[in-house]
Amino acid sequence: MGNLSLRWRIPLETAALVAVIATGTLIFGVVGTILTGFGAALIAFVRAVTLSRQLQRLTEDVVRTTSIDRSVRLDLEGPSEFQRLARAVNRLVDRVGADIIAETAERIRLSSMLNSLREGVMVVGEDGEIESANPASLMMLNTTAESIGSTLATVTSNPKIHEVVAAAIEERPLEQVEIELQGGQTIVAAFASAFPTPDASRMRALLLLTDITEIRRLDTTRREFVSNASHELRTPIAGVKAAVETLERGALDDPESRNMFFQMIREDAERMENLVEEMLELSRIESGEQPLKFHAVRPESLINSATRQFDPIFTDAELDIRVEKDASTPNVIADPERIDHVLTNLLSNAVRWTEPGGTVTIKYWQEEDFVWFSVSDTGAGIQPEHLPHVFERFFKTDPGRSQPGTGLGLAIARHIVEAHSGEISVSSTHGEGSEFVFSLPTAR
Repeated sequence: MGNLSLRWRIPLETAALVAVIATGTLIFGVVGTILTGFGAALIAFVRAVTLSRQLQRLTEDVVRTTSIDRSVRLDLEGPSEFQRLARAVNRLVDRVGADIIAETAERIRLSSMLNSLREGVMVVGEDGEIESANPASLMMLNTTAESIGSTLATVTSNPKIHEVVAAAIEERPLEQVEIELQGGQTIVAAFASAFPTPDASRMRALLLLTDITEIRRLDTTRREFVSNASHELRTPIAGVKAAVETLERGALDDPESRNMFFQMIREDAERMENLVEEMLELSRIESGEQPLKFHAVRPESLINSATRQFDPIFTDAELDIRVEKDASTPNVIADPERIDHVLTNLLSNAVRWTEPGGTVTIKYWQEEDFVWFSVSDTGAGIQPEHLPHVFERFFKTDPGRSQPGTGLGLAIARHIVEAHSGEISVSSTHGEGSEFVFSLPTAR
């Protein structure tokens, strides 16, 4: 009926009632008029109640659709105007629902991306309130998700972080800053940029935190490695240079002196060669350029292979070697050649630091999914302050600097054992001896 239908429906219904009453009056007189009027009023009342209920139900459905349950759709019942209104509302709800679904999907995607980032991302308002933060940022600042909504000052008192955030909100230029957190255990690179709130009434800071602890550790290790390698090479090079200069000054004509200096040059050259070889081996192990060849191996065969090389050395050094075997120990997964390197290094150290008449003991046993190997001696032992550093590159105790060796043997042993998913440790009592223990996974 178009717009006219909604405007004239009630007047037309009223006119129809008047016509009915007039007809009743002509036919039945006054009594008919009363009865007809009563009937018409009843019909009008029922019609009004019906329309009222339809309108109430339509209103309730609109409220539910827009605020509670968007899955509800309006029924296409009642007058045509109600039907048109219901269709319009349904189309609007469908369009709004599609927009909400798209926005929710985008929000979930963005949240997933932020939560999976290793970099910390935090949004801080002008008043210092933490509006949002991903797990990485919370972990770097050693806090939890409960801190979201609190102020940045309650989470960290580090002045550099507050300075970075303040500079971003005030739109002052500030370079990336390196910050030590958690007592220096974590080093992060902090950078912040400003962006406005949706209504552009205030500024906020987007704080980015990048964990560079491992980068700085590797950088320090590289510098120390270069420094230590240079120091270790300097001594044999100086020896070779001094020997050559002495020979040039006339010692070359003295057969006895000449042979002695040639021997010194040979020993220093061998020392440099060993140092270079061990540095290259350590580099290959750390970088994974030298893959391990794993096999199921009997622990006893690993022990026998290593001790067989030292039989004449133990005899010359007047040392007693003891091997405690356990036939029930299962096979281990290992690269026999690399584990032989570990065992021979430990045995070599034991021989070097044990006086004649001492004892070197090798044993192995199983604990859960690992087989443990032990090499102990009754030698000089290691001072307590040196124990945490024995597996570091180029580390030597003060007495050890007068002994041959590069200081890389135990560092290489540690990397080999860790490449086998095992552990290595040392315990020692100064003056009584040392025990080195490492583990290898069982073949099961």
